[in-house]
Amino acid sequence: MAFNKSRIQIWLNAAIIGFILALCGQAYAFTGPSASDMPSVLEVEGRQVSLKNLSSPIAESEQTIKEGAEIYIKNCVLCHGDLLDGKGLFGDSFFPRPANFLHPQSVLSKPLSYTYWRIMKGGPGLPERYNPWDSAMPAWEGALKEEDVWKVIQYIYTAAQERRKSKETPQAEPSVNRGSEVYAKNCAVCHGDTGGGDGPGAKISSPFPRNFIKGHIKFRTTPFGKIPTDEDLFNIITEGTPGTTMPAWKHLPENDRRSLVLYLKTLSKKFAKFIKKGKTHKVIVVPDPPAFTLASLERGKELFIKNCSACHGVKGRSDGPSTKKIVNLPTDAIWPRNLSKPWKFRRGDKRKEIFLTLRTGLSLTAMPRFSQRIFKDEQIWDLVHYVQTLAPSEKPETPPILKVERTDGALPIDPNHPLWQTMDSNFYPLGGQIIQSKKVQYPIIDNVVVKAMHNDSEIAFHIHWDDPTVDPILKKFSEVVESPAPPLPAHLRSDDPEDEEPAEEPQPQKFPDSIAIQFPVSGNSSSGKPYFLNGDAKHPVNLWQWSSYPMKAVEVNALGVDTLATQSEASQTLASKATFNYGRYSLVIKRQLTTEDTENDTQFHAGQSIPIAFNVWNGSAGETGSQKSISSWFSLILE
Repeated sequence: MAFNKSRIQIWLNAAIIGFILALCGQAYAFTGPSASDMPSVLEVEGRQVSLKNLSSPIAESEQTIKEGAEIYIKNCVLCHGDLLDGKGLFGDSFFPRPANFLHPQSVLSKPLSYTYWRIMKGGPGLPERYNPWDSAMPAWEGALKEEDVWKVIQYIYTAAQERRKSKETPQAEPSVNRGSEVYAKNCAVCHGDTGGGDGPGAKISSPFPRNFIKGHIKFRTTPFGKIPTDEDLFNIITEGTPGTTMPAWKHLPENDRRSLVLYLKTLSKKFAKFIKKGKTHKVIVVPDPPAFTLASLERGKELFIKNCSACHGVKGRSDGPSTKKIVNLPTDAIWPRNLSKPWKFRRGDKRKEIFLTLRTGLSLTAMPRFSQRIFKDEQIWDLVHYVQTLAPSEKPETPPILKVERTDGALPIDPNHPLWQTMDSNFYPLGGQIIQSKKVQYPIIDNVVVKAMHNDSEIAFHIHWDDPTVDPILKKFSEVVESPAPPLPAHLRSDDPEDEEPAEEPQPQKFPDSIAIQFPVSGNSSSGKPYFLNGDAKHPVNLWQWSSYPMKAVEVNALGVDTLATQSEASQTLASKATFNYGRYSLVIKRQLTTEDTENDTQFHAGQSIPIAFNVWNGSAGETGSQKSISSWFSLILE
């Protein structure tokens, strides 16, 4: 039987991909080392610490546990979550996921010395066979005082045990007193002891925790500016707020959540006045949605452009011209929602939830209400229909393998070339860089979408990412399409060209918008993955970094976070082109598969698994250096 080379290569690639997928599946389900992997002696800040029978030098008390909770919220909650379940704000951004402390095989099943070891040494301190750089857990040695580490450990063990017991404890009838106890244990660390939104966790919360004293609640079934119903408060507690640090507390017994509602109402005078005056809630009833029609879609588009695009932008990517006037760039606290990412809608992305948001508005934000006097129900539904067309039907999945598709002919450098439309898209989440100083806790750019192709001699990547603010200097070099201001009413328009303001000469912003693709210099994952924050002394990385100014891509090498070195001009072989279209950067960057500089350049070979990671900087938000969005390592393979 005759075999041709191409058929053998196809079968070989399929086998390799299957093997890698199996390995990635294991990595995604990573649960960490066992207690038997723990070293007997640990070097901590230059001294030897015996882990045998190690116990906390700090006596456990309500005060130390409270202090531990505050330290946890400030340093750990963004990954491990308020509920200790590994589902913090960046929980979906790193693979393997942050540890779930409630898992039967997690810290509760291990000695205190194990948790001490893992906190002190983090991912870099894992045994070699665990591929240490897969873990985003930082080493807290030197960053936290040892006594603070023990306080965190006390809090984690105590809180996790309480979570387990709460499911078995009989529940009393809802009461204010019980609500006060539940609030003190679960809510005060962010919302403050008196409900003013000023707890220790407020500084790392996005947006800031609700101030219950003022009584303003965003998500209500009542009209704008009115106090919420008891059921509104109960639903917020139960479901949490997606895309923020407010978790879903549905694991709490229902009576405890009802007690919380009663207690929260005592924190604001508005509720007492409401009851004293004998008022009743006017609840907005959401009618059943009508059938989707093309006519409704067209009407919704017209309404959206006139009424919503000033903030949300023409394509719904929050790049409207009014955004720059109302937003606090470094925080994302009041940033208009990116409507192309419905999984981050804070009330929810169901049709009735969007309807209610439009009808009630969101207090303390720039999101207005559209009352019956402004829009009839059918007009709201038209808007809902159009908004739903701006986004995929569900959140894209993240493939563990980036397949570099083979094609014949030259690889297009233009991001808008039709050949790119035929390639598979790969969604990769990004989290804030909260491991090294200086950190970024509120990254606006939270994912990249990547396509890749090769032609046996070159490799090219097409990457797009949403950024609501373009670096103005890009207009000098490339195609830039921005969301315009909505059209003025006819009586305010002018046909006189002299009335138009002259266009300003584009100037670069203080920090450029940038993106970097990161590879190990060795190229092959079998030689070990580097630290995903620019490698280390033994594991160098090769970065392909593009910046909006001076509008080109360069090859950079690094041996750690602070050891970046741009290659000489003679060795630069990258080609790139970028465009900006309605709040979205699109970039193509390409290079020869192999180069002569094997010491500094990653070499690409068919059938080889190569680790790949991404860094993105939003220059308009002041991101530079270590302040950036980051991904974990993934793998690519040439088909």
